[in-house]
Amino acid sequence: MRLWALAAIAAILAGCGRASDGSTAIEIGGSTSVAPAAEALAAAYALEHPEARINVNGTGSSDGIRNAGSLYQFGMSSRELTPAELGLGLRESLIAIDGIAIIVNAASPVENLTIEQIRAIYTGEVTDWAQLSAAKSGAIAVFSREDGSGTRGAFEELVGFPGRLRPGAVEAPSTGAVRSGVAGNPNAIGYISIGSVDGSVRAVSVDGQEPTTENILAGLYLVARPFILVYRDLRPESREFLDWALTEGQALIARSWVPVN
Repeated sequence: MRLWALAAIAAILAGCGRASDGSTAIEIGGSTSVAPAAEALAAAYALEHPEARINVNGTGSSDGIRNAGSLYQFGMSSRELTPAELGLGLRESLIAIDGIAIIVNAASPVENLTIEQIRAIYTGEVTDWAQLSAAKSGAIAVFSREDGSGTRGAFEELVGFPGRLRPGAVEAPSTGAVRSGVAGNPNAIGYISIGSVDGSVRAVSVDGQEPTTENILAGLYLVARPFILVYRDLRPESREFLDWALTEGQALIARSWVPVN
């Protein structure tokens, strides 16, 4: 058998791997923004179903979509699938809606930015906080996500500057890297899932609207995107987990994100 065929079979088997106790594991991989939600769902599901083994790995939306149905039973994506991706026979289930929080250093006095100001910062039209606020000055340290990130794609589309990220911006490889970078720089700005905001950074209002569940549901906070699980054919145990995530699991989603059911 050719090596490429063996590799393909190995990839498919990896998506339905065995846990150390011999039970079948559900592999989930993809968006680092969706990963905390998937991990929370997996942990809660395992409490109700002790036989379940669910592994979640944050590897980026593009990887999750590309390997759904092979390396992973479920790929995680924080962006809509393209027509070309849907044409590959992929299926998708929306498990949550997430606000993208615009974050600044915890010590920053900046409390609100308009969509236009955020766009100007990320395209390089505005480079110093003094251009936006009388309370702060200093060269703005811009943190973004890496090319191919679902969060980056959604953020650039929602704010209105796709493909025009300013030269010199830090392109961080994960949600955690953006958060830690902003936490360590008093002049920094970045963007992460609202479910990943902690005390090390502060989320600002956008056009006067805070990134809350109520404001997202009301359509007032506009920087929001989908959390999607992508898959092909599902084994019964994977289907049971997905059905649970879309019903009972929504109460857990509502603690940090916006539920869809």
